[in-house]
Amino acid sequence: MLIKAPLTPLSIIWGLVVFVSASHGQSGAPLREADCVRLQGNSFCDGSGAFLGLGASYFQALRDARYDRATLTNNLALLASKGFNYLRVLSMVSWDGLEIAPVTFTNRPGRVMPAWPDYWQQFRDLLDLAGQHGLRVEVTIFADAQYVMPSQAARQAHLDGILANIAGHEHQVMHLEVANEAWQNGFPGAQGIADLRAFAAYLADRTKVLVAITSNDDTSNQGISSLYRGSAADLATVHFSRDTRTPEGGWLPVRDSYRAGRLAGVPPVTSNEPIGPGSSVASESDPIKLCSAAAFAWLANLPGYVFHCRAGITGYDACCPPAGKRLRFEDAAGIDAFRHLRQLLPGDLAGWARNDGLEPTAPFTVRCHAKPNRYWPEVNNPTNGCVRNIGSTKAGEFVCLPMGILAGGVTLEARRDVRFEVYNPLTGTVVSNLTLSAGTALTLPQGPGAYIIKGKRKE
Repeated sequence: MLIKAPLTPLSIIWGLVVFVSASHGQSGAPLREADCVRLQGNSFCDGSGAFLGLGASYFQALRDARYDRATLTNNLALLASKGFNYLRVLSMVSWDGLEIAPVTFTNRPGRVMPAWPDYWQQFRDLLDLAGQHGLRVEVTIFADAQYVMPSQAARQAHLDGILANIAGHEHQVMHLEVANEAWQNGFPGAQGIADLRAFAAYLADRTKVLVAITSNDDTSNQGISSLYRGSAADLATVHFSRDTRTPEGGWLPVRDSYRAGRLAGVPPVTSNEPIGPGSSVASESDPIKLCSAAAFAWLANLPGYVFHCRAGITGYDACCPPAGKRLRFEDAAGIDAFRHLRQLLPGDLAGWARNDGLEPTAPFTVRCHAKPNRYWPEVNNPTNGCVRNIGSTKAGEFVCLPMGILAGGVTLEARRDVRFEVYNPLTGTVVSNLTLSAGTALTLPQGPGAYIIKGKRKE
């Protein structure tokens, strides 16, 4: 039996739409001192329970704390209002005209940049300001370290400074990351890896804040494992593929994180610098792909995803001021794409039992051109189907994400008796509420291009 799923508002079926927040606490609420972040399995947790990590790159936040508090405050409020709960910042930068200077150094063009005498005060102020908006800070410690801190002694002293200045602010820190793309930021080769692992161990021994190492030059599964296996890191920060040239186009960067969700001997992984609006190598501005990438990461057992847009990288449309114009987060493509996700999805979703949509544990059999267990990249000249339908289950509950849906829609056949709701992830609205018996199929229209399906197995 095949059902064409109507786009029926839940308000017509039940008389009232009630959204029960799956996240703990309210977006933008000030952080509490008791709420230090920890990991429980693959889920981030604090004093209020498990939560989904939704970050945003804001590399210039520390510079804005010193030179443009009004912009910083506006950006923090905006990010909190869009559903984000942390930001990723750099503790040093040598970009010409955008330097962040914990010490005196010579920047790339050869100009001497004096140390900020109030550097640590600005650092603590940033943590406090973010915390007042309900946001935590992922501190990426070393960036451009070959310019800013070439000596090992200076690097060690900076680690001690970080530890001293997060003391008493631990609840405002999401986690520490030793270095950004370390192979090109002062930690090349085998000696660089040894130094990174030693620094991670040094930090982990001295703080309860979670510690990650870096995303290094080899981000294959083997490369991730060789860097993190046996290390002191609590968390792995990985930069996944930005390759949009494959037959599935922009959907490969959305789904690439699946391979790293359960690597043996590797701590939980975050998607720390994915493709986004204005990112290097390739860029992605489609809201449904950006939204799906975050939901996909959590379903794939990754506790965190970071939105990476040009406004949060250099913050300018050209390389550096004064040539460039300051970009605003509110103008970034896709900035609104995430704001409903943490309300729609369970806070502990990253710890559920995942499936690739084809396994027997998946609630539905997916079809493409009437062929069961097929995604459209596997079919010649497809006109219907989806690129993936990843899912996760916990007890009798399930969540799945049919995404990359073609114009002809996607057909799903229930493997068992189920009751479920279909959500538009961009608006948070319910578009259909259905009960299906095992063996019954439905066709979802293309709609926004992806849906979040939440339901329960009928006993």
